[in-house]
Amino acid sequence: MNERATAPTSVGAVHMSGISRRFGAVQALDGVDFALGRGEIHALLGENGAGKSTLMRILAGLDAPDEGTVDILGERVEHFDPRDVRRRGVAMVQQHFTLVPTMTAGENLWLSRPGGALVPARGDAGRRVHELADRFGLAVPTDIPVSQMSVGEQQRLEIIRALDAEVQVLLLDEPTAVLTDREADELLAVCRRLRDEGRSIVFITHRLGEVFGGADRVTVLRGGRSVLSGAPVEGQTRAGLASLMVGADALGALEHRRTDHRRDAVRLRLTGVDAGRLRGVDLAVRAGEIVGVAGVDGNGQAELEQVISAQRTADAGVLEVDGEPLVVDSPRRRIARRIGYIPSDRYRWGMVRPMSISDNLELGRSRFWRRRRADRHAHAGERIGTWDVRCAGPSAEVRSLSGGNAQKLLLSRELDGETSVILACYPTRGLDPEAARVVVERIVERAEQGSAVVWIGAELDELFAVADRIVVLAGGRITGEFPPPYDRAAIGLAMTGVH
Repeated sequence: MNERATAPTSVGAVHMSGISRRFGAVQALDGVDFALGRGEIHALLGENGAGKSTLMRILAGLDAPDEGTVDILGERVEHFDPRDVRRRGVAMVQQHFTLVPTMTAGENLWLSRPGGALVPARGDAGRRVHELADRFGLAVPTDIPVSQMSVGEQQRLEIIRALDAEVQVLLLDEPTAVLTDREADELLAVCRRLRDEGRSIVFITHRLGEVFGGADRVTVLRGGRSVLSGAPVEGQTRAGLASLMVGADALGALEHRRTDHRRDAVRLRLTGVDAGRLRGVDLAVRAGEIVGVAGVDGNGQAELEQVISAQRTADAGVLEVDGEPLVVDSPRRRIARRIGYIPSDRYRWGMVRPMSISDNLELGRSRFWRRRRADRHAHAGERIGTWDVRCAGPSAEVRSLSGGNAQKLLLSRELDGETSVILACYPTRGLDPEAARVVVERIVERAEQGSAVVWIGAELDELFAVADRIVVLAGGRITGEFPPPYDRAAIGLAMTGVH
């Protein structure tokens, strides 16, 4: 529990009353009340699809309620327009990035401003980014395009763009989902400083530790309704909040059955692989084995993902699957070699958001435009049912899904059929405890059926639970390999680059 010198004022920053919103057959919100005080951090919890992002999108003017009222700083919102709401002092950092990949940090910053189509000199834009980065402790590179930044750096840039407007109410939708534990702690420290300046922050998160480490009050949504509204964090428990989120105790740790795989066949082997930041990586993963990859973001994880998923060719070295070199020429080559791929950015590399669920399930698997629509829909319906993807049906667009349901849909495609190798990159990122449990169990099941699993993760506790072995990347090299029981201190030292 964080300590406060003063309590938040009684004058409200935001008051939302009776908010309801329906998308087709899905009731996203049903009569939700939400109040945000001035000078407070308010945690918003709930499983994926509970309505958290929808509620905050309405507050940000990105969507309009079917019913209910919204007051910001004592004034009623009549027209839900993001520019009008921004002028009122409200900004939202969404879970899915809105950056232009070909532009630098400074150019993206200026583009987000009114009249921002007129981009200033690159030096001026870069200096403004540096100024904000130093002020808030959110460093990002200014001399490269966004496409070359790590996911964590892109997230920090999104937050800097919001803070550039000197907002009074900051809405953060899963802001730490792409950050390491250290980066998440730094962001929480930034939020506490903003709160102490009198700003109000809504923090959507699934990490219960962040609720107790930074929030003043907490609201829990379940099934589009509020089951806990604005309660003080003090006096809550992790088990209690998790139970409210999913309606059951979801905190039980996964008991992964670890086995000695030293005599099993090697299904994936990297020998002397150089690629971008990667330098001389040797790694062998055997049938049935889950190898966790730990490290601070930006130390070669992105390049490792690209090489194993056949998105890029290694500059040096060899990658083999089941004893044969993997030739990189198209995504179908990866599929033909039976590599299941859960990408770090599910929308950038895994799915096409404006396309339907049924068409996304066919991507890369066949020439889906030659298949009968009825066949595609029947297959999608079966996948939706098996994986409990909550949606309006096979014809619904992927962009209508919550993060957890989108991830389950992606896994239903990538784990459909036999797999030799599974590359799981932050597979539970942004998921509520129940959705994360389902994803973990499905991947572990495939390992027990003989797949070799490479699990790139940011949370050590998760890697400790699932991995048979952990390797650490630092500076593009493997600086340590650890069997269970895991030594957290030694792994942390390896993450700093010490072999």
